[in-house]
Amino acid sequence: MSDDQEGFTGVRRTLERHLRGSTDSQETLVLSDDDGYVGDTITFKGRNLEPDQRYEVVWHSVQGRWGVLQANEVVGQQYQPRRETILTVTASASGAFNETWTVPEDYGGTHRVELQKGGTTVARNTFDITPWFELKQTEAPLGEAFTIVGYGLGPEATTNNYQVVWDTGNVGFMTGVMNRGTATAQIRAVGPPGPHTIQVWRNYRGIPYLQNNTQSPFGPVAGGRQSQWTVEVTERDDPPETAWVEGMFDESPISLHYPELDEDTDATLEIAPTCGQPGTAAILTGTDFPPNTEVDLVWYQHYGQGIRGPDVTTKPREGVLPTVTSDADGRFQVEFEVPLAEGSTRPIAAAVDGRTVAVTGFMVQPSIERFEPTSGPVGTEIEIELSGIGWTAYENAPYFVYDNKPLGYACGMTDEHKTTTVEVAFQASGQPGYHFIDVYPSIFEMQEDEPEVEIKPHLSYLDNHPVRPLPGMHMVFEVTE
Repeated sequence: MSDDQEGFTGVRRTLERHLRGSTDSQETLVLSDDDGYVGDTITFKGRNLEPDQRYEVVWHSVQGRWGVLQANEVVGQQYQPRRETILTVTASASGAFNETWTVPEDYGGTHRVELQKGGTTVARNTFDITPWFELKQTEAPLGEAFTIVGYGLGPEATTNNYQVVWDTGNVGFMTGVMNRGTATAQIRAVGPPGPHTIQVWRNYRGIPYLQNNTQSPFGPVAGGRQSQWTVEVTERDDPPETAWVEGMFDESPISLHYPELDEDTDATLEIAPTCGQPGTAAILTGTDFPPNTEVDLVWYQHYGQGIRGPDVTTKPREGVLPTVTSDADGRFQVEFEVPLAEGSTRPIAAAVDGRTVAVTGFMVQPSIERFEPTSGPVGTEIEIELSGIGWTAYENAPYFVYDNKPLGYACGMTDEHKTTTVEVAFQASGQPGYHFIDVYPSIFEMQEDEPEVEIKPHLSYLDNHPVRPLPGMHMVFEVTE
């Protein structure tokens, strides 16, 4: 073990001794186990208590979230203290109690447990949650998915970033920043049909550390519980769907991304629906505008060279929305089709005499605009065009994975040519049969250095991605003879 590792272990042991600590009281709290997993049942044993007195068992943990500035710039993982009363007990006539408790979904690591009487701590102990992983199925038809759920992840960087490997190839990472350390990932069942392997590794650097289970100072992945499986990919009964986007979420635009008003009036803009893909039919309604007055409706795009370049700004995009005239009550309504556009919030403003007096927005969601061809021999160039890819740091870099092998990322930024779609091209490979292209969200840039999760396929994107959940996109190419 290195000096750094020994130092870390020493600090951890000192902290645990401090947490276990002692009080001036003789009252005692003992746990049947010092450590365990989410879902385990343990027993709290109170001794030397005041007979027939009421006590509370208080559990200390944290609440996690992604720190994000202006709903765009990802700072990193942030955790705040959290405490909750998990048991209320009454000591027996002999001054004791035994109470069983099931460890809930919570973050891994050391948790302080306090025994309190009237709000005063009279005894304390600790319990360590060890992360573990559950594979929901060991057999799936070609093109379907294997689901992995991780419990007790984080919050430390060393135990919050886990990598999932398919057939000794790293697919991407999963993390439990939110949902109290629980994270879900789906791994495509790719060919050929037959046995394959899935394994979970751990490393704050975002790539598998191959000494996890042999020489890591943090012990084996999952504390010795199963973290590698042999699975079976079976033949399909029918051809797979060619291309699809996962189910969309009902969401609202982010007002932080609206331009400022030139004049504060009673005029309002409302849009229905508030979200959707390009091509969605939307109705824009204005109220409390000046009567019988022309109103210029303006669709805005976010414009710039990229997150690492000049500042991103909003600029009007001509030809999307019309000029309308309010009626005698200052009201108007217009229907339009959401155009091909960059994703996230698209501000929509209403201007009277060149001054912006009302603003709303539409949340543009991802769409597969073009995927061709869908079959051909090895070496065929596959062309993919996506729309609705946002400019923000948490959605700007969709990551392409081919047969569970990371291929690379694309960028969803609007440039000086007003490009509103993402276009990529690459060559088909593999044996004759179906091959699967998955597009996962990633985090383009993060202020904090650890854990290193920038521009990597985020497999737990549905329940642990910053700001808003983003859907995955999937395509199937058939390699012919």
